[in-house]
Amino acid sequence: MSTSRSRRLSRSAAVAVSLAATLAIAGCSSSGDDDASNGEVTYPTVPFTAPTDGISLGHDDQEIGDTIPEPVHVGEIDPITSTDLLVVAGGFGKLELGVNAIDPTTGVAGSRFVVGPGIWDPVIHGFVGDTPDDPAVLAAEVWRPRGSRGAADFTVSTYSGNLLEPSEAMLPDYARVHSRPGSNAVTSDGRYFVTWDDGLYGVRVVDLEAKKESGAVQIIGCGPFTWLDGHEIYSVCEETRELIQISIDDSGVPSETTRAKVLPDDFVSARKVTWAADAKKALLVGENGDVFVFDFANGLPSETVAPIGNAGQDGGRFSENVIDNTGTRLAIEYTDSAIHPDSARGGSVVKLELHDAVTFAPVKTLDLAYLGLTGIDSMAFSVDGKTLYVLGDGPEVDGETAKTIVGVAAATGDKVSSAEVSGTVDDPGTLLTPQVLR
Repeated sequence: MSTSRSRRLSRSAAVAVSLAATLAIAGCSSSGDDDASNGEVTYPTVPFTAPTDGISLGHDDQEIGDTIPEPVHVGEIDPITSTDLLVVAGGFGKLELGVNAIDPTTGVAGSRFVVGPGIWDPVIHGFVGDTPDDPAVLAAEVWRPRGSRGAADFTVSTYSGNLLEPSEAMLPDYARVHSRPGSNAVTSDGRYFVTWDDGLYGVRVVDLEAKKESGAVQIIGCGPFTWLDGHEIYSVCEETRELIQISIDDSGVPSETTRAKVLPDDFVSARKVTWAADAKKALLVGENGDVFVFDFANGLPSETVAPIGNAGQDGGRFSENVIDNTGTRLAIEYTDSAIHPDSARGGSVVKLELHDAVTFAPVKTLDLAYLGLTGIDSMAFSVDGKTLYVLGDGPEVDGETAKTIVGVAAATGDKVSSAEVSGTVDDPGTLLTPQVLR
């Protein structure tokens, strides 16, 4: 992944935007023609070309030519590789979010994307690609031109290529994408974005090729999770103790297929869940600590599903959790307080517990001292599931810390890498595993 490529792209895009604004202002007029068009202004686009030999973007000043204004040249992103992760800027309430592809073994951030925020948590999915034109990052975005008081645009945008012209699907005004992790997903063929919708309270499907909503189904009392196997959606119905299957037909319309009452009587759901794509297994750590790994390889299970263990511990509270794509390992974060981590006083994450995802047998305790960190922000498995990466604050030096990514072998818990984050990246906060489209 090329850091210089990322810098070049950002600089070129800025030039294009600046020139577009300049030309738009110059093209405005108070003539009668403008009045007749109800005040609407057409903003011209600025033509640009791909860089050619001898033209530099970002270093080695190029010769000033005779053409004024100078031609604009825009490069393309480097596709996300199967060894990369995504790192998302931290913070809540931002108008835009920075997303970088990053090599977790070196900490070098490469291609950079700027996307809109979700309603609560960011809704961002990354994809492994072969060429710059392959889908790289999808975001379900809320654009608010006048803050929370004005009209909002709800979009699902796919970023790739030169990033100046993302593929954008406009959602209807009544759509409200549930933004907790695990409540939205992209089908493995890349055709549909599927989300639980807070306005509908049900499942809404967006056709990414047609760039529009293709269907929705209201299902009260279930959700809000969207575990996807092909075009089959699996979720939970906490009150009735059921697992539910929802199918997307050939035209992109979802409908309830079947339910199975297989959850125990004391089942308690969760706010966030994760998915093991290759194994077709779902991880749910209930708010009472029960750890469930649902196997959907053959559709809905027919027998009662028992928890594989309980995440509760004395002196701390379980927080985020993740399962690797192979369904072999899972990891759970713990805070230094028994208060729920979603509370404003929920404490700080101080350790991770690595477990076998079948038996819940402990593999390794990964505390701050072992990781060589002074704080923990997030964690994510590599695409192949062989490495668990932890993002956090490195050792304090002269009163400052540097964001650091530590790699741990999933099989043993042994440390295999540690690197400071570098490159054009702002406030790295959350690691995400990119999806392999098939």
